[in-house]
Parts: sequence; structure tokens; C-alpha cells
Amino acid sequence: MASPIQRRLGWAGGLTGGAALGMAVWASEISSPVQFPENYKQGVHYATVERGNVREEIYTSREAIEAASKNQPLPDGTVIFMEDYRDGKLLRYIAMEKRAGYGDAQPEDVRTGDWAFQSFGPDRRINRSENLARCMACHKPQARNDFVFTYARMQTLGSKQP
Repeated sequence: MASPIQRRLGWAGGLTGGAALGMAVWASEISSPVQFPENYKQGVHYATVERGNVREEIYTSREAIEAASKNQPLPDGTVIFMEDYRDGKLLRYIAMEKRAGYGDAQPEDVRTGDWAFQSFGPDRRINRSENLARCMACHKPQARNDFVFTYARMQTLGSKQP
């Protein structure tokens, strides 16, 4: 028979293990159809974001910039693509792509409209260890900006174009 301490540890371990299993299942529910956009540099480089040793170079299409400048939702097919550098070295690429129906496959608590996310290593291959639910949870509060943190930068750039 287990001692009271062993029973408490077993109970706590069960909670911890159950929570970890639940998170693993939750994270594995997030799937993404997004592929590496080989031609992303043909789009518009509209933002450089710097925070300490982090630098992000962000690209999108002219159509997305134009829609934002008119305070409209970004069009279906929009890809926002980020090069993520740490201490000057490319760490990864992050893409978010908007397609009708993408959001239908995602859990409601992290759904970001019809945006899907994907992470790629410096070799441009999908980083399967990235928790895409984290991307979605971070962007979810930006619903009023079509789930895009840099929407205002797109608006500003678009208003400067002829």
C-alpha cells in the first residue's frame, strides 16, 4: 500500500502527465497547409522589426498593402513572410497565409480567422517541432487588424504609394 506522500506524488504526477498529454494532443491538432513561398522577395518588404538581438524582416504582396491602405481585410491568398534573425544569424522563417476555409480546421480557442501558420528552418524545410498553436494564440488578440501585428505598417506604406 502506498504511503500518503507516495499517493500525493502519484496524484500530482498524474495531473502533470495528463496536462502534458493534453497539451501534446492540443498542439498536434494544429496542422498547416502552408508551403515555403519561394518568390517572397518579389513582394513588398514592408517592415523591419528590431527587439534586442532579434531582427525580423517582413514581406507581403502589393495586394495586401493596397487592401490595408483602404482599411479592408487582407485578400484571400495573402502570404505574410518573415525572416527571423538572432544576433545577425538567420534562425528561421515564419509564414502566415490566408485562404478561405483554413480556420475551419483549427480549434476555436486559437482560431485566427482563415490564417494558417508555418515555421521553416534556415534550410527552408518545415520545422515540425514548432508549436503553431503558439503563433495562433499570440495573433488571436489582433482580430481587429485581421490578426496581423504589422497591419498599421501596411496601411501607412499603402497610403504612400501612388
